[in-house]
Amino acid sequence: MFKRLYDVDDRLQKDLFLVKELVTFERFCRDQSLWTEMKKCFHPESAVCISWYKGSGQGFIEASEKMKSFAPHKINHMVVRCNGDRAVAECITSIQMRQKLQGQWYDLTSYARLHYRLVRERGCWLILSLTGIYEKDTVEPAYCIGTPQPLDFDPEGYRPSYAALCYFFEKSGMAFYDDLPGIDRPEMVNALYESSGKWLSEA
Repeated sequence: MFKRLYDVDDRLQKDLFLVKELVTFERFCRDQSLWTEMKKCFHPESAVCISWYKGSGQGFIEASEKMKSFAPHKINHMVVRCNGDRAVAECITSIQMRQKLQGQWYDLTSYARLHYRLVRERGCWLILSLTGIYEKDTVEPAYCIGTPQPLDFDPEGYRPSYAALCYFFEKSGMAFYDDLPGIDRPEMVNALYESSGKWLSEA
C-alpha cells in the first residue's frame, strides 16, 4: 500500500492534494471548534477509533464538542495513496494536553499516527474511517517553579505506547480504550495496514 510513487498525472496530483487538504482541515476544525465545518468532512457511515472514543464520525464530533480540555494536534508528515474513488492517508501527529495534577500544571505530548480511509462520492472526498496508531508519550511540568512533586503515575499499569495519555484521561474522569494499534502491538498495526491495503485495491 505505502509504496513510492514514480509517476503522478494531473488527476492523481489533484486527488492527492484534495485528500491531504481534507485531513488537514478536519484536524484544524477539531482544534478550532469548527463543528459545522467538521461535520462536512465525514461520511454518513464513518467510524472513528481513537484513545478516548469508538463510534460513528457524527458521534465523534458531538463528543469532541462536549470535551472540556483543550488538546490541539500538530500534524507533521502525511502520506496519501489514492486508487479511483478510494484513498488511504496517514499523518504523523503529536497531541498536546495541559492538566493540573496534585496542585501543579503538567504538559502531556502524545505521539501518534492517524490512519484514514476516505471515499469520493458525487465528486467530493469524505472521511470513512479514522484510527489512531500510538507510539509514545511524555509528561513534564509546565513551569519551572519550585520542585515538582512526583506524580502518582505508574507507567507499568498502562500500555507503553500511550501510558501518560490514559493516565491523564483517568485523572480527568474520562473513559479510554487500551486495545488500539500501537508500536507495542505491531501485529495490530500490520493487520490494519493489510486491511486498508486490501480495501484500497478493491476500488
